[in-house]
Amino acid sequence: MMNEMICFLCPNSCLLETVAEGTEIKVSGNLCTKGQEFAQKELTDPERVLTTTVRVRNRRELLSVRSDRPVKKAELSELVQKLKSFEVDLPIQIGQVLISGMGLNKVSIIATSDGDSKLNTKFAQ
Repeated sequence: MMNEMICFLCPNSCLLETVAEGTEIKVSGNLCTKGQEFAQKELTDPERVLTTTVRVRNRRELLSVRSDRPVKKAELSELVQKLKSFEVDLPIQIGQVLISGMGLNKVSIIATSDGDSKLNTKFAQ
């Protein structure tokens, strides 16, 4: 079966065509070796960086966060569910580790914005 996907690992953004032949995956359309690696990984064990928000204790506002490295795509929903009950106390700085060792890959959850006592959020560039 043929699949099409766009590789986003370099500025070329190649349109890849993949064909599975038994246990082998043939990739065409890639202008560099990164496309081959991307397609193989995407079809066999896809990963994404988790980006979401967490609650700030005793506030209505939310704080933006992300995982420090990619997480298996199948695990994203479970991690988001766990984060729904998590609350942070202010102040928070961009890059601050809020949780360590989460999930199967033991990722850290880090703040992607500053939060002071007034919760003036300043987003990371």
